[in-house]
Amino acid sequence: MTSHDLDDRLARYELRDPQALLDEIAATVRLTEGTVFLALVHQPAAAQRLLALEELTPLPEGVDEQHRGRSDLLYDHVWKLAIPPRTDSSASILVTIVVRSGTNGWGHEEKQWAMGWRYSNHNSEAFDRDLVVVTEHGWCSLWSQLGGHQPSMVAG
Repeated sequence: MTSHDLDDRLARYELRDPQALLDEIAATVRLTEGTVFLALVHQPAAAQRLLALEELTPLPEGVDEQHRGRSDLLYDHVWKLAIPPRTDSSASILVTIVVRSGTNGWGHEEKQWAMGWRYSNHNSEAFDRDLVVVTEHGWCSLWSQLGGHQPSMVAG
């Protein structure tokens, strides 16, 4: 397999239109400070269908932040989703949306969720692909570094 083949294969896991996905999510839920959402997106590079959207916050009582707390939480959420089978022509991704105040970029909360995904070992049919920060300034994909002014965080 050449690097070109690998690039083509990985391209099917890229969001075709991150702005449209964020607009759809903002039309479905209120993006208020302190909320975190998990989005399941099928065929991200083509039809980009939002199949599920779950709120991950507030964290359950007793989540152990020093060990596998978020990882276990993410594992449990992923295995409750109806994820379509992955094939050569079908792909699904998981996108985490963190809503907080401040600058659009890597912060403590995003690092906590990224570490949670790193050690979740969910081995599902979907790839945990992107982490998006939504603030009062707009949104930013920490994976692709794309962003926009809207949607933005709304007052509680």
